[in-house]
Amino acid sequence: MEDSHNYSNDEKKLGYVLSSEITVDEYISLKIPSIEDAKILFQLVEKNRDYLREWLPWVDSITSLQDEINFISTSRKNHIRGDSGLWLIVENNYPIGTLSLNWIDWNNNSCGIGYWISQEKSGNGIIANSCRSLINHLIENNKLHRFVIEAGINNLPSRKVAENLGMRLEGINKDREIINEKYIDHAMYAITAPEWNEH
Repeated sequence: MEDSHNYSNDEKKLGYVLSSEITVDEYISLKIPSIEDAKILFQLVEKNRDYLREWLPWVDSITSLQDEINFISTSRKNHIRGDSGLWLIVENNYPIGTLSLNWIDWNNNSCGIGYWISQEKSGNGIIANSCRSLINHLIENNKLHRFVIEAGINNLPSRKVAENLGMRLEGINKDREIINEKYIDHAMYAITAPEWNEH
């Protein structure tokens, strides 16, 4: 059993931990995955493996249901600690992808957003709408100030999400990540809470 006393004096983390489900619209919601979601999430990864592995380095490390169970278990512990966060993107009660905070810098009230969605659901604005709901929620409930998205420079759909959210391109990070045994450059986008509230 986790000892919550370590976090009781940190209101930002406490509020974050309590954000377990977020409504996007009448069809889409975000929810923290449970171990019971592992099977369906693993099936979704399996179905989209070739599509996802072009830009996501973790895909080849999830090769069994146990891998997915371990991933969800770790993500839930990190969520409780306020170190990062993972939500399922759920459409009509069926998972279609995930939205994550890959890192949270509580000292500077900033975080990095990551996401993926099944190929058949891509291009419908679901990721951008989910990001909007998450950012609104985190500004209102956790007072986070700066939001960052990094995407491979040739990952145009992911870059379009950041641009549709009104984020500014802050630069190109050379050889930022190894994907499929190759270094790729990342485009780094960001927006602050005051900028977000103005657009």
